[in-house]
Order: sequence, then C-alpha cells, then structure tokens
Amino acid sequence: RTIEAALKRSQREGWLCSFDMLGEGARAAHDAERYEKIYADAITAVGKTAKGQGPEAGHGVSVKLAALSPRYEATQEARVWDELYPRILRLARVAAQYDINFTMDAEEADRLALSLKLLDRLAHEPELGGWTGLGLAVQAYQKRCPEVIGRVAELARTSGRRLMVRLVKGAYWDTEIKRAQVLGRTDYPVFTTKAATDLNYLVCAKAMIEAAPHIYSQFATHNAHSLAAVYRMASGRKVKIEFQRLHGMGEALYDAAHDAFGPVTVRAYAP
Repeated sequence: RTIEAALKRSQREGWLCSFDMLGEGARAAHDAERYEKIYADAITAVGKTAKGQGPEAGHGVSVKLAALSPRYEATQEARVWDELYPRILRLARVAAQYDINFTMDAEEADRLALSLKLLDRLAHEPELGGWTGLGLAVQAYQKRCPEVIGRVAELARTSGRRLMVRLVKGAYWDTEIKRAQVLGRTDYPVFTTKAATDLNYLVCAKAMIEAAPHIYSQFATHNAHSLAAVYRMASGRKVKIEFQRLHGMGEALYDAAHDAFGPVTVRAYAP
C-alpha cells in the first residue's frame, strides 16, 4: 500500500523492482498535482536505497504520463508542454539525482507520437547530465513498434544519452480494437493475432540488442519461447540485458531459466 512497505518486501524477498503507482489518469489539475507529489516521494524513497548502484543494479520507478495531466492528448499538445512536461522534468531531475531507472510507461496508440516527443526533449536536457536511467516502455502489439525502436536508438545516438527500453507485448488490446471500430478506421494500430505480436516482439528484440550500447534492453515476458529466443540473441552478441515479469507472475518460469541458463537479471514490475 505504500512505497516503504513495497521496498521492505522487495528487500525481504530479494527482488529487483520497477515500482509503479497503479491508478487511472488524472481527471483534473489537482489530481495531476497529487500524483506528481506521490511519484516524487516514491522516487526519493527508492533513490535513498540505491547507494550508488546505478540504474541497472538498483530499483527503479515507472511513471504513467496520463497521471500527470488531465489532457494528455494529441489534440492538446500545447497544454501537454505547458503542464505535463514541467512535471515530468521535475521528476526526472530527482531520478537523475539518485541515478535510478525512471521509465515512462506505454500508453494508448493515439499518444505514442506525443510520448516520443516528450522523451526526445528529456533526452536533450543538459541539466540531467550524464544520467543513463531515462527509459521508455514500447509495445510489440503495435504495428509501429519496429519504427519506434529505430527512432529511440537514433535519439540515444544523437543525444549522447544511453536510454533504457522496456519491451512489452501490450496491455490495452481490447481498448485499441474497440476504439478503432468506433472511429471507423480502415485498420487497427495493433496486431489482431497473438502469433503476429509474438513474432513482432522478436523482431523488435533483435533490433534493440543490435542497438547496444546506445540502448539498454529490458524484456518483459512470461512466455518461455520469447524468453529463450531473446536470451539466445543476446548471448550470441554478448550484450547485457535484463528480463522483467509482473509481480505475482512468472516466478516459476524465471526459476527454470536460471536452472537452464545460469544467472539472469530479472526485475519485477511491482505495483
């Protein structure tokens, strides 16, 4: 229920975590202000446990951009820059101060371009110094995912800031399908079969691994085939990666991976 309790439990269980504050997006300005304070408190609490470990070895925090503005929409871009960007920058400053992983969570497809613009501006912020903990979650069920990986890798190269990228399969499938139907679109922004998403996940994983050292790859999966394939790709290129699982899921899978491959870095995405 609190970040302090979560940190205590992670220490007891021996877990590496990315802590996420669950909740819907902000509906009013006071919601966004409240969420920013809670995020700042969580980042500070996590940061105090870091002790110089760096973004890869220590806990991190995941931030939902929709919680920081009631109008985080493509048609309200001016308000996003006026209201949301200062908030995300203030939070990034705290994360950079403690040198922890700070990941912007994935949102619906309509907000993807806006998320990338925010990431681009953050990556070029001189006041964040040489911090390498800035990250973005990308969704393999989105058809644009390979292009997103390419853009993020190019951003890391041109900005000189190594970025952390969490590859997930995606959590808003029903919403994306229904929204496309309601709006009468000619196609869906996401793949409509699991097999296509699984294949795209591996295509994107390969691109991420090839983008090292500009990208530090984080692979979120509970699928044994995806895990084994990604591990083999990374091992072949001798690239350091990490896997991620949802809290309460995947323990047996990653225990088996440890038995099969030896030590693998696993981070729990923990609410």
